[in-house]
Amino acid sequence: MTMYSAPLGPCAAPQETGTRRPREAAPEDAYGREAMRRGLALVAAYARAEPAAVDAALEGAGRAVVRRLPSVTGDILRLVVGIVMSAPRALTPADVARTATTLAAAGPPHHELAVSEAVRAWAAGDGTPARTWWQDGVSGAHGAAVLAAALAVRAWGMAPFLGLIETFEVLLEAPDEVVDAGD
Repeated sequence: MTMYSAPLGPCAAPQETGTRRPREAAPEDAYGREAMRRGLALVAAYARAEPAAVDAALEGAGRAVVRRLPSVTGDILRLVVGIVMSAPRALTPADVARTATTLAAAGPPHHELAVSEAVRAWAAGDGTPARTWWQDGVSGAHGAAVLAAALAVRAWGMAPFLGLIETFEVLLEAPDEVVDAGD
């Protein structure tokens, strides 16, 4: 097998090192950015318990964006869990489940019950219902958004969590810069 020491360019062909090509936003990047924007809006809407904002976060989203939402809200949930677990603050699963049930009421009724039941099962030590909500992309997005919001609101309060979400939104709107390692 031939080994190439130069970075690989399009179609896995060797390219010259030090060349600079402008980065063009691929359609996939645009869908990913839009999914991230909507995922952040969904989590913030649940943290505020605002039904109109929950609806607005997903209104008019295309299929490509909706397919990415569970991944985005799952990433937000993993970030929140990581931060909460690293802090000395003690949360009980029952506290999180009660908060999640309250916040889930802001969502569509057909997701509210499923999310509330899944979070209560999680609090009781059974993660199976929480894992199954991912089978339906939109349900997974709602479930992860509710759980992330419930954990964060319980651990830090609404205002600090919304401040963190706003920071992410600002970073998301920042223009990409092309960085060349050779400069």
